[in-house]
Amino acid sequence: MLARAGLLLQYVISRDVPWLRPVGCSVSEDGFKCDFISTSGEWPNESLVRKIEKAIVELESSGGVVPKYVGLVSDELVRLLGRSATYEVNGVDVFLESEVKPSEKVVKAVLIRNISAHNPTKDVSLVRLIGVAFDDLSEYREWVEYYEEAIKRDHRVLGQKLDLFDFYEEAGPGLVIYHPKGQLIREELIKLVKEINSRLGYSEVYTPHVYRSILWKISGHYDLYRDKMVLADVDGEEYGVKPMNCPGHILIYKSRTRSYRDLPIRLAEFGTVYRWEKRGELFGLLRVRGFTQDDGHAFVREDQIELEVGNILREVFNLLSLFGIARENTRIYLSTKPEKYIGSDEAWDKATQSLKRALDKLGIQYEVKEGEGAFYGPKIDVHFRDSLGRWWQCSTIQVDFALPERFNLEYVDSDGSKKRPVMIHRAILGSIERFMAIIIEEFEGRLPTWLSPVQVVVVPVSKDVAEYALEVTEKLKNAGIRAVEDLSDETLQKKIKMAYEQAIPYVLVVGRREAAQKTVTIRGRGNLQASNVPLDTFIRELINEIRERALSQKALTNILGRSPAREGSAPQGREPSTT
Repeated sequence: MLARAGLLLQYVISRDVPWLRPVGCSVSEDGFKCDFISTSGEWPNESLVRKIEKAIVELESSGGVVPKYVGLVSDELVRLLGRSATYEVNGVDVFLESEVKPSEKVVKAVLIRNISAHNPTKDVSLVRLIGVAFDDLSEYREWVEYYEEAIKRDHRVLGQKLDLFDFYEEAGPGLVIYHPKGQLIREELIKLVKEINSRLGYSEVYTPHVYRSILWKISGHYDLYRDKMVLADVDGEEYGVKPMNCPGHILIYKSRTRSYRDLPIRLAEFGTVYRWEKRGELFGLLRVRGFTQDDGHAFVREDQIELEVGNILREVFNLLSLFGIARENTRIYLSTKPEKYIGSDEAWDKATQSLKRALDKLGIQYEVKEGEGAFYGPKIDVHFRDSLGRWWQCSTIQVDFALPERFNLEYVDSDGSKKRPVMIHRAILGSIERFMAIIIEEFEGRLPTWLSPVQVVVVPVSKDVAEYALEVTEKLKNAGIRAVEDLSDETLQKKIKMAYEQAIPYVLVVGRREAAQKTVTIRGRGNLQASNVPLDTFIRELINEIRERALSQKALTNILGRSPAREGSAPQGREPSTT
């Protein structure tokens, strides 16, 4: 269905929009992607896109439209894009990737959901239309509901609404600037990975953002990754901003003689790297030009690979479980040697087999992705499914025989001979930015308490208890809880509503009764409420909730579970019985 819709889209545009020339279509489980050359430099606007969608459905309803296969394409640009099959629709040539065959079912609904730039080479700029199509209107309506839910969770919108981060034209596209609240989330994620690094035996290091280009030439990045690098000539010498952290860690390993007894040597860094993605490919925090990796490199003997990989995978699954992601909602992929690579075929085979053995030992099922490894080694990628059914890839583990060879890394073995270590590259979250985007959308901005920038807001019922509100806030802060007070002139109902809109997990309402008894009225998510709770009790329960990194509001449910004054669910915004 998607392939057929893509062919008809190309035909309708050729017929109705002469300044857009089609150069092909590809399809995936997410929809179709059709590329066009704009001969006038114009881009299709929203109004034109809606007309194109309507024209496709009208064309199908008129009957008799049969895309006819012509043969392989001769156009060089179309072949470059991998759309090697030519079809004919009403005498117009349209293009499709040869592995896909168009359906014979009639397209009843089309939605073009994105217009972007696509730059397959430095000198070619295309207009890309991305969309979905359906042969069943009920499926279309279901998809629209799903799509509207996804839009509601869009991390770019929530990032601005919750004052977490932003992108500024003056700073440059794809370069995120974190606001204080966003930085707090970032620091909590880093703290989590620091604990994992400690359990795995990694030592944290720091390396510069820029190196002489000679280092990138030794590593192979200069030849195979240069199109994504930022290079500059300084004082007659070329430097490159780092797209990866590995070379710096290699230099640390190489700084002294290593013994077989020293291995594994594990180095970790929350290193910011820069990869100059094409502007049309940038998308919020999910696709940026500057991002921070929770990077780690273990230098190991060959006999240590499987154990090391297994230990990392266990920590990956433990981390995902903290965010409510169960093992059955994960997929594991083993990616093999790509077309462009460094190192020998023998080394690649050894590395691939070691990853297979590690997966087999853990009893983990996996799929093989041929030709999708990193240029220096095969890799394991962990994908997980969110509550909307979308799949994301974050964690990665790569086994590398090539870079130790290129940098002439050695260790002294038990017999006094010099051997070459193996390098394991790993990232648990992948990048802080990407993972943050995913969890913001997964929780619709309402992050678990431990991850929330503001964990508690204290709201006095009237000004005569403002002093007690300040006292409560100070006590919370002294206990290490991120708390603020709202002493504004807004009504109580408005203050509670504002806290809800800012995704603050807990609202503590205090009046004369609470001030006299040193208690608080607690309002949580889901309209749960508990009245007249001793402040010390709430603090103790909340500290436990945060320390456990609980997904739910355990502090409040624990209090309600043993409180004789069980309040249940008061309507959102209703004032508690506080005087």
